[in-house]
Amino acid sequence: MVTLVGVAYRGNIALDDIKVDFEVEPIGLPNAIGFGVKETVTLFGQISEQERVRLERASSFCPVGQALTKGSMQVEDEIQWASGELLPASQAPDGLKPLAGSLPSIPPGTVHVQYLLDTKEIDESGGMVLEGEAKVTVRCDNLTRSSGWIVLGGHSTLGWVPGPFPLAHGGWAASTAATLSQLLPQTGEELKVELAIARSSGGPAESQANAAAGVVAHRQVSRRITVPGTPQSTPIEMVQAALLRDPMSITYQHGGILLEHNVVVG
Repeated sequence: MVTLVGVAYRGNIALDDIKVDFEVEPIGLPNAIGFGVKETVTLFGQISEQERVRLERASSFCPVGQALTKGSMQVEDEIQWASGELLPASQAPDGLKPLAGSLPSIPPGTVHVQYLLDTKEIDESGGMVLEGEAKVTVRCDNLTRSSGWIVLGGHSTLGWVPGPFPLAHGGWAASTAATLSQLLPQTGEELKVELAIARSSGGPAESQANAAAGVVAHRQVSRRITVPGTPQSTPIEMVQAALLRDPMSITYQHGGILLEHNVVVG
């Protein structure tokens, strides 16, 4: 969302406001991602059809969108055991089968993202310094009732809220840890997932230019996974086979999460 605000500003598009809605649906195919997303972006303002198409492309190629739909993250994995050994693990053996075991189902739900207009930062000459923040409302059903969470994210000088990428990566790390804790034996406090993401050298301006042009910008990611035991008790192939079942890891490396993508003018 905030990338679209920047693209509209740089392209002199009269974008007055924006909101984004997602519907999350479970997908029950064996060894599939486990869920899919239908996205609707609503633009407000005097926006021509040509400008709408430009913003539609930008919404498909924003940094987070690329990571979740186009496999833009180039992941280098390494496994560290509680016993101290450390080995690279990015290239899984050919023919490795996903590790058997049950994973929690992903419930259906909705995500509503509201742009906070007053958080846009403008300099003395009227130029946009930072795009501002967004309020994200997440809702889904659990076993007994409907649940909801509110998260703030975006780009602001004071740094009170995390950026969109740290929020997404936090979900990726959590998904990895949850999957491994279900599938690997004897996991506990020793299980840990750490991500190191290479920053874009061009900053927001480069990200917005890539989004506007429909360019996939690949990013390097180092993921260190600490598991219990030793390489003998928890073989590296077992960890790699478990990662083949992790929903967010599949999404980050191969894309495919998006079922529908609509951009409309409200």
